[in-house]
Amino acid sequence: MIKIGSLKSLWVLKGLSDSEIEDVGRNLAPVSLEKGAYLFYRNDQSSGIYFLSRGSLQITIDNDENKEIIVYVIMQGDIVGEMSLFSHSERSATVVALEKCLLYKISPDKFLELMMLYPTIGVNLSRILIERLNEANAIIERLGTMDGPGRVSNFIKSLALRTGDFDEEFYRIRRKPTHRIISQRLGLSEKTVYRAMHDLLDNQTIEVRDGSLYVKKSFVEKRD
Repeated sequence: MIKIGSLKSLWVLKGLSDSEIEDVGRNLAPVSLEKGAYLFYRNDQSSGIYFLSRGSLQITIDNDENKEIIVYVIMQGDIVGEMSLFSHSERSATVVALEKCLLYKISPDKFLELMMLYPTIGVNLSRILIERLNEANAIIERLGTMDGPGRVSNFIKSLALRTGDFDEEFYRIRRKPTHRIISQRLGLSEKTVYRAMHDLLDNQTIEVRDGSLYVKKSFVEKRD
C-alpha cells in the first residue's frame, strides 16, 4: 500500500483529508525512473497520467531541424501527461528523468471518476494548468527584453508563487532547483545562472537552508 506521506506533496491533492488521499492512493500505481530514463516519447500512445512525488523531469520536443528543444522542467509535486484527460491523441512531447524519480500513474478514466468524487482535485488541476499558462505567457512576453539575470529572477519569482509555502517574510521552495535545471529551463548557461543566483544571495533576496530555497516576500511580490 502506498504511504500517505509520499502523496501529500502532490499539488493536485492539496486540501484533501488523509482518508481522501488514502482513497486516491488505492488507484495509483508507483513508477520508478533512474536518471536518464524516459517516461514516454513524443508520438507514443497516451496511456495514463503521472504525478511526480520525487525528482524532476524534463519535457522536450524536436524542431524541424531535428534539434531537441527543452520546453519545461517538471518539479516534485507536479503532474505530467494530463492532456490524456481531454484527448486520446499521441503524446505531444518526450519526457526524461533528470534524476532518480518516483511517480504515481493513474488511468484518465479513473482520474475523472476521482475528480467527480472529490471536486477539490478538479479545482487544483485547473489552478495548475492556469498557472502554467500564465507562466508561459509571462516568459514569452519578457524573454525578448530581459537579460540573463532578469530571466533567472523572474523564474525564481514564478516558482515561489507557484510552489512556495509562505511563512512570515519568506516563500519557502521546499526543494531548491539546481543551476542545471534553471539553465535548461531558461536556455541560459549554468555560469550565467550561478552568477545571477549568487547576486540574489549577496543581496539577501534569497536564502538557502537545509536544501530549501527561501525567497523574500518583498522580492516575489514586487512589480517590475
